[in-house]
Amino acid sequence: MRKQSEQIVVRKSEQVWVEGIYENTEMIYLWEEADTGRVAFLAKCLPGGSIPLHDHPRREIAFIVDGEVKMNNDILRKGDFLTANDDDHHDVYSETGCTFFIFIDYNSRKQKLVSLVSP
Repeated sequence: MRKQSEQIVVRKSEQVWVEGIYENTEMIYLWEEADTGRVAFLAKCLPGGSIPLHDHPRREIAFIVDGEVKMNNDILRKGDFLTANDDDHHDVYSETGCTFFIFIDYNSRKQKLVSLVSP
């Protein structure tokens, strides 16, 4: 019996920017896995947009798609990559505006890692 495909495609024409949680920000929600809390989305800081200091109880993976953003003392530009571990924290500010792809991994406090490789 063939397993049903789990591939998900979100066409650009289906992506809708919505107002973000913080002023001068917008988001496109792409995917969510309810069982683990994993989520993927695009976030946009409009010029002058910021996200206040926050921590990460889950792993955050970010890729700068366009523009420039300051996270704490680091300036990230198009093509740069960031990962923030459990309990890391940063603030976000973009003078010129930026777009980044974000993937939030499983909640390490609620989920147990299971090895896929036999010992």
